Amino acid sequence: MLPFPVGEEGCRLFSLGRHALWHGLRALPLNPGDAVLAPAYHHGSEIEVLVRLGLECRFYRHTERLEPDEDHLAALLDARVRALHLTHYLGWPQNGERWRRWCDERGLALVEDAAMAWLAEHPEGPVGSHGDVAIFCLYKTFGLPDGAALLARRSPGATREDGPLQLRGVAELHLAWLLQRAAVAPLPDNGRRADEAERYDPAGDFALGAPDTPMGAATRRLLPRLADRTTAGRRRANARILLEELLDLTSPPFDYVPDGAAPFVFPVRAHDKHAMLSRLARYGIEALDLWSVPHPTLPADEFEEAAARRATTVGLPVHQELAPQDLERVIAAAAGAPSRRPSLRLESVAGLDEARDAWAGLAPRTRNVFATWEWADTWWRHFGPNRHLHVTMCRGPSGEPVALLPLCSDREGTLRTLRFVGHGPADQLGPVCAPEDALAVGRALRRALTDPRRRWDLLVGDHLAGDQGWGALLGARSVAWEPSPVVDIAAPDWEAFLAGRSSSLRKQIRYQERRLEREHALTYRLTTDIERLDADFELLCSLHERRWTGGESDAFVGARRPFLRDFTRVALERGWLRLWFLELDGQPVAGWLGFRYCGVESYYQGGRDRAWDHRSVGAVLVAHTLRAAIGDGMTEYRFLRGAEAYKDRLATRDGGVETLVLAGSATGRAALAGAGMRRLAATARHALASSCR
Repeated sequence: MLPFPVGEEGCRLFSLGRHALWHGLRALPLNPGDAVLAPAYHHGSEIEVLVRLGLECRFYRHTERLEPDEDHLAALLDARVRALHLTHYLGWPQNGERWRRWCDERGLALVEDAAMAWLAEHPEGPVGSHGDVAIFCLYKTFGLPDGAALLARRSPGATREDGPLQLRGVAELHLAWLLQRAAVAPLPDNGRRADEAERYDPAGDFALGAPDTPMGAATRRLLPRLADRTTAGRRRANARILLEELLDLTSPPFDYVPDGAAPFVFPVRAHDKHAMLSRLARYGIEALDLWSVPHPTLPADEFEEAAARRATTVGLPVHQELAPQDLERVIAAAAGAPSRRPSLRLESVAGLDEARDAWAGLAPRTRNVFATWEWADTWWRHFGPNRHLHVTMCRGPSGEPVALLPLCSDREGTLRTLRFVGHGPADQLGPVCAPEDALAVGRALRRALTDPRRRWDLLVGDHLAGDQGWGALLGARSVAWEPSPVVDIAAPDWEAFLAGRSSSLRKQIRYQERRLEREHALTYRLTTDIERLDADFELLCSLHERRWTGGESDAFVGARRPFLRDFTRVALERGWLRLWFLELDGQPVAGWLGFRYCGVESYYQGGRDRAWDHRSVGAVLVAHTLRAAIGDGMTEYRFLRGAEAYKDRLATRDGGVETLVLAGSATGRAALAGAGMRRLAATARHALASSCR
């Protein structure tokens, strides 16, 4: 499934963002002479669209954090103002819900400009989900010949479906993409380069062109293959690395990278913009001279803050293909000197027992039950034989433990592989550290991997948190992404939680449970007795097997079954185990296995008697466990891996988990390059063949 808004009802695709904006505005109840509140800090092409439609632009000031200045907006309002144009600058999300309410209170339309913010999210929803009109530029995120999306509440009318095939452009893009994956390409051109500054033509840059130009057929066929769900996380990680080193060169709001950001570039402040662009060019870095010339309708003298940003802002590359060494080069060029950041001290630990005390202090920072010493210890006892353990402690400047890197090595075929202890049955793994320490820990892990005592061909990072950008931090390739939906619990009780869901979902949840209560003696039972645990565990396995009669699940197959039986015993002793059964007339018909750890409830596995599917017993039990978690004050309910539709109906976000691979030897690089090039070549051949049909 493509990222929001592509595929949403009401989404139309065009060649350029300005064309999408043209059609979106024409669908609004706007007439020539109406006024639109427009940002003084802008690119210029969006203002040209407003002017070409005969609309009056009333330019507004921003706060220091580039939010619209409400006092100035109020001073501009009168009966002719019909809309607010809100820009999500460079992938940093604005609070769309707030401005939706502001517009509703005044009877205005909201136009969300996410041209440089595709994939960005705010806690209240994806960027662009609150506007009457929202536009997104797709080609600014992925290597596409063109592409823009329009999401509009009112249909813009019939549009052409397919543009030209652009076969030459497709071939060039795929060649560049293949070279990028092979890590031999220069940093890509993100915009106007330093050597283009003197011949820059604002009128040409702002020109509307032919607004009926549809998105090219090649882009339509390439988009599903290039739209990688890990992209926003990698861009965020790259921006945070740059921010850590270049904080002194930033201005708000770019002095902080929020979790929902999907940076287009990383903006820095240059007192001498031309000198910085020239220095970056000497390092081989094609940076962006951001918005140095406003649209001619702006009275520039009235907006000093916008003028200052235009005169000083340079956009550094943060795209998803950058390797750690590329970022080091960007930092050295922008700062004028190599990085001098302090490094964490690495210390080898003999075994799991020796790391236990430090582990007990670090694991709660992850809020992840699979990051606990207990999970690792149980896993090692069951799966450790014939593997070699490599545990590294990362200590801060004062000697305090900051992270643990629990790895183990094995031989898989001809390759020597490194993986995190606990892989396989774990739904999320990675370094044992607080999320805010990921940058330093990522660097420490890269250093640890260079230890000559460790001979390895491939590091396989199974199921790392997809929203933390570990691929970018390690310079590793993402080979798989899986959904892992989460319910953020803000409601004080169950009824308040339901009140925030759709009316149809509320009715369904209540109806399913009440129907069972009318027809049967419905009870829920939570396992708390250690003497009954083994029997209840086997009951859950039986219900799981009855659910997956075709053998589609391997959750309790082979060595996993005794491992999970042992861990449930440990979890019950620690107070983490949540093993629920739904019983009808005294008979168990559904089971739910999960864990409660540091305010997080995690749904691990379930099962049910399929003879009761017509009464939705599995859904009723899931709803009950969520109700219990809310009632007991949990702050998150994690569904863990899986793309089942019922999860999406309840979840508030999904950062996913990704599996990464990093080569550590010539043998590993050859294996990884061979597999990757075969896959990428097949993708290129398929896309080119599709374009020629």
